[in-house]
Parts: sequence; C-alpha cells; structure tokens
Amino acid sequence: MTVEANQSGRRSRLVYPALIFSLALNLLFIGGLATAVWHYYSRHTRGEFGLLAFSQKLPAEHRDAFRRQVIDARASLKDEREAVRNAWLDVNSLLTTEPFDKEKFKAAMAKLRETENQFRTGLNNSFAEIAASVTPEERKLLQAWRDKRRPNFLRRGDSAKADSDTKSD
Repeated sequence: MTVEANQSGRRSRLVYPALIFSLALNLLFIGGLATAVWHYYSRHTRGEFGLLAFSQKLPAEHRDAFRRQVIDARASLKDEREAVRNAWLDVNSLLTTEPFDKEKFKAAMAKLRETENQFRTGLNNSFAEIAASVTPEERKLLQAWRDKRRPNFLRRGDSAKADSDTKSD
C-alpha cells in the first residue's frame, strides 16, 4: 500500500533566495545606521567642532594654549553672533507680514548683510591672531585641515585638481 505525500505543504524554490535577500537588505540597513552613528560620534567628540577639534592634531605642549585662544575668540564674538541671529530672524519674519513691504525687506536684508560682514571680519581677525600664534609646522597642519573642510562651492570645477588628474593619466 502506498501513501501519497501531501504536496500542498511543499515550499516554493523562491523562499530561500527571498530570505537571503531579506537578510542581506537588513544587514545593509543596519550597517548604514552603524556607520552614520560611528561617523557622527567620531566627528563630534566631546562636543568639539571647528578649531577645537583641530586642536587634537597639535602637539600636547601647544594644545592647551591653542584651545584657550579659540575659546576666547568664540567668547569675544558671542555678541556679534547673536546680532546676526537676531537680524536673520527679523528678515525672516518680514516675509510673512501683510502687506509685504519690499523696501522694508530690502533695508532689513542690507542690515543683515552689514551685521554678517562685521561678524565675519571679527572671525577673520581672530583666525589671523590664532594662525600667527602657532609654529610653521602647525600652520601646515592647519592649512591641510582647512583644505579638507573647503566649502563645496570651492570644489566644483576645481581647475587645479582637474589639471592634476588629467596630467596623471
């Protein structure tokens, strides 16, 4: 006597590849999240950014003096930073006032530009003081660090890099 096996419980041949693909997709997602967290925390160690983060690359004997200069420069520009923030908020609030006054908006934009210029001048002056206080070797490190942090608009169409890439081919 032969017994027929229940054929309805048979699995499709696509189940195992689908499970493998699902596992790979989950691992890719988890890996992406882990990478993002890793980069965030490695970049924002101890809440430091900008020149304070750069100070970790300096020799230990100069690091504390450099950090003190940066902290003092930030403190001296606190009022200017707040003035820029307030001017920006003023300009932004004018966008929703009715009736819209174009001349008043343009005047507020001019005030914002002037306030930003004062703040940037202070930043540039304090950066020049900081750069003057370090050794030539440390300035080379600072130059390399700033080159990596170059704004994106300076990277587009970078002819020097494009020239060096074509010469190496």
